[in-house]
Amino acid sequence: MATSSSASRIGTIAVTAPGRDSGIYQTSPGLLRRRALGPWAEGIAQYMAIRVGDAARGRAAFRSLSRLLTSLPPEELLVPPGPRAQLYRLARSIAETERAMPGPTPGGMPWRAVDGRRGKAIARMRGALEEDDAELLELRHARELSVEEIACVVERPVDEVELALDTAEARARKALGRAAPDPVSANATVYVEAFALARSWQEGEEGLPRLEADEEALDSGTLIGGRYSILERVGTGAFGDVYRAEDVEVPGHEVALKLLRQPSLSEAARQSALRELKLNAAVFHPSLVQFKDHGWFEQRLWFVMPWYEGETLEARMKRGGLSRREARRIFEPLARALAALHEAGIRHQDIKPENVLLTRLPGFDPESDEGILPVLIDLGVAATEQETMLGGTPLYFAPEVARRFVDRGPAGPDVSSAADVFALALSLRNALEPGTQEDVAAGAIQAFVERRAEEPPPLPESRDLRYLAPTFESWLALDPLERPSALELAEELAILTAPEERRARRGRLLRWLVPLLTTLAAAFVVVVWAMDRRATHQQRAAEEARTEAAEARADFIVADAARQALEEGHASLRAQVERSRMSREELSESLATQTGQLRIVRGELARTLGQLEAARGELSAARRELSSLSSSLEQSRGETADRARERDAARAEVTRIAGRLEAAEASARREGDRADAAETELTEARRAREAAERARGEAERARDAALAELDALRARIRALAAPPEPAAPEADVPATETPSLEE
Repeated sequence: MATSSSASRIGTIAVTAPGRDSGIYQTSPGLLRRRALGPWAEGIAQYMAIRVGDAARGRAAFRSLSRLLTSLPPEELLVPPGPRAQLYRLARSIAETERAMPGPTPGGMPWRAVDGRRGKAIARMRGALEEDDAELLELRHARELSVEEIACVVERPVDEVELALDTAEARARKALGRAAPDPVSANATVYVEAFALARSWQEGEEGLPRLEADEEALDSGTLIGGRYSILERVGTGAFGDVYRAEDVEVPGHEVALKLLRQPSLSEAARQSALRELKLNAAVFHPSLVQFKDHGWFEQRLWFVMPWYEGETLEARMKRGGLSRREARRIFEPLARALAALHEAGIRHQDIKPENVLLTRLPGFDPESDEGILPVLIDLGVAATEQETMLGGTPLYFAPEVARRFVDRGPAGPDVSSAADVFALALSLRNALEPGTQEDVAAGAIQAFVERRAEEPPPLPESRDLRYLAPTFESWLALDPLERPSALELAEELAILTAPEERRARRGRLLRWLVPLLTTLAAAFVVVVWAMDRRATHQQRAAEEARTEAAEARADFIVADAARQALEEGHASLRAQVERSRMSREELSESLATQTGQLRIVRGELARTLGQLEAARGELSAARRELSSLSSSLEQSRGETADRARERDAARAEVTRIAGRLEAAEASARREGDRADAAETELTEARRAREAAERARGEAERARDAALAELDALRARIRALAAPPEPAAPEADVPATETPSLEE
């Protein structure tokens, strides 16, 4: 099981009755000797570096303290006022010794950067304060020691320390000017920033050491459980050590073996030690660490886990932020694993990048992130929904957990699985932007926890992640009821790659839409061409029909003229018969001939009329079809024009919306500037009022002192003006007159 190359200085806290002392600071002598500084390590290391005056020599002094603690009897740390005061007292003594030793000229301190007027005021305060005053302010505000603890550290009486603190704060406020904290709110954040070192101060040749366990590591080859041969120790924790071991029953198979330090000497202790295994056995998920075997070695519990090749998410973050695609591949399985835990009624309580292993599966490209399986580890402080135990790392506390650790009485907010969702979402936010994640300035854990109880972490800041701000606002909400469940979070993580998916969908749409539109355009052209050709053909047919009709009409006129001529001939014959009195036979023959000719002409005339009517029908049909084709063509042209108008209207609407958005952003910036100016004026007015109140108080005190002096002077004058009482005369001494006041 791969572990992080450097551990967090703010470690895991596990308590059953959270409160100010029991939650943040209470710990056991064994833990003080093994982790020996616990949550105070960062603060003590920075204090020693500032006392020495050089970061590199400060790290050397801290290593001296770590070596001293491995051999120090734990009873010496329990002397009142408590282990923290004793640790700072030892740290101060070692730092003073290191500073007195000859060495290179101090290279200056890598102070935490504070921008603007506030940063200038802090630099001015550092230059104005005496060393003793600066140390008292640092111990009180940045290191969060009580007055009694400070008195133990600097070896001065408590009353003297209180007076010196008041004096130091007065001098600091004078140097800070407008940046001085408001005495009404007792906001000492400026003092925390003044004595905080930058994150990079540990980046020396050797860095800040992690204090090792008291117990020596097991020798290579030690056989555990008759089956697992120890190869090497790969990590240490608050409660045990992790070893890489070989399964002798399966040659070539390596496992991770965790061995607890404390022996379990009773059945209750054994059941307590088995607690983590029982909780883990209740859930199975590929992204949850699984236990394969367990047993007892010298009355200490050991258990076996798979050996994962890879690195922690914390180590991955040190190489840079995750891409949104990579983050989704990692955090979706983690969210579903967390949902499986919650479904079983278990809270993890210590989700952070250090407890996420990025295991590399065989058979994938080592340079690709597709072969990564994220695994959630360390259920050491997990709890069921019925248990009151709280735990976790302060940097990843949910607000409701932080409120339970802040001294607010026995009744605190309920802590549910929503706290795990908060921690996982915060881990995602920090993995996307490692350079902007919060840290505990100056190691002031209590101040950090109090701020977390009231303020959510900052939202993503980069342009590429700014669209995620509303989503993270829901995931990191102060109210746990506003957060999604772990399963809902897994579904909502799709938003990480939503822009790329939209672009991919748009690309796929264009890939088939462009050819389709091209085909449709070509088809439209062909249809229009065909319709035009058909219309031309219909027009030609109509012209031919009109020509045939004209010819038929001409034939009809000719036939009608022939009929009229025959009728006229028939009448002429009758008249001739009557005139010449032709014979009956000649007349009958002539009449029959004329009648036959007339019948033929009438048949031809009927046929011509039929052809004319057919031509007229075809002409009407051609006209109707031509009208229909013209209507379809006009409709197509109208639809094309409508689409063009809709497209132009959409472009105009987008332009108008962009203009309104720019105007709204400009208005918001102007309103923000006005709000900042108003807030500045209000702050200056408050300070002026406080200065006036202080001046009035000083004037009243001066007046009272003057009145007291006047009363004393009057009393003295009255005493001098009163005549002295006459003394009794002596027998042998003659009485003399007492000189008057005028004399």
